[in-house]
Amino acid sequence: MKGFKFVQTVGSFVVILVMILVWGVPLAPAIMFYDWMNGLILFEHEWLQALATGLTLSSSFIVYIFSLLTFSALLQFVLHVRIKEKTIVPLASFTTIRWAFCGQILRSTRPCLQHFVPSFFANTYFRVCGATIGKNTQINTFRLNDPGLIRIDDDCVIGGGAIFNAHLVERGQMIFAPIHLKTGSLLGTGATVQPGVTIEENAVIASNALVPKYRTIPAGEVWGGLPAVRIRGSSSRDES
Repeated sequence: MKGFKFVQTVGSFVVILVMILVWGVPLAPAIMFYDWMNGLILFEHEWLQALATGLTLSSSFIVYIFSLLTFSALLQFVLHVRIKEKTIVPLASFTTIRWAFCGQILRSTRPCLQHFVPSFFANTYFRVCGATIGKNTQINTFRLNDPGLIRIDDDCVIGGGAIFNAHLVERGQMIFAPIHLKTGSLLGTGATVQPGVTIEENAVIASNALVPKYRTIPAGEVWGGLPAVRIRGSSSRDES
């Protein structure tokens, strides 16, 4: 893309405007809720009024958090890069710019999102952002980068602080490679999953392990380490 440096410079200022939008719009319902509650609850006693004001402020902040998460998720739903398989684009491309904006929107909500994992609120947020998440799956992390490139099947468990990265930059190119966790797989606390990784059914990734890019972890096996290597095979292989 010709003139990409100029576009990147302008984009830096646009990001500031986007943050004003992302953080500012959800304030409207929070302010309206505060005004309504503040006019509804009135006490003559100074301490009781102070208590009521404090509870009104905290309740308004909760309204703001939910409004922020909703608005952020909807923006990412519209903007996220829709990719089903490994895709390579120039670093200087509009696809990269779209991805960068979604990443910034996602980061802007993490301080709030972290308080809702694990919960169906967080799972719903990631689904709206583009992730595919199955039934009975417990996600204990808010570090699902590139949610539109992540698929997590039924009955999976994701440990706290686990990190998903479905993108990388190599030789001036942006590479997007979906991540897939299949049914019953388990990812330990602090584990990192790189682009293009597939974790087969009932496989286990140990805590703090790093699964290198494009690796497939066979069904039922246990992997750990930095980078991750096979610690134990599936029960059927062990018995044989």
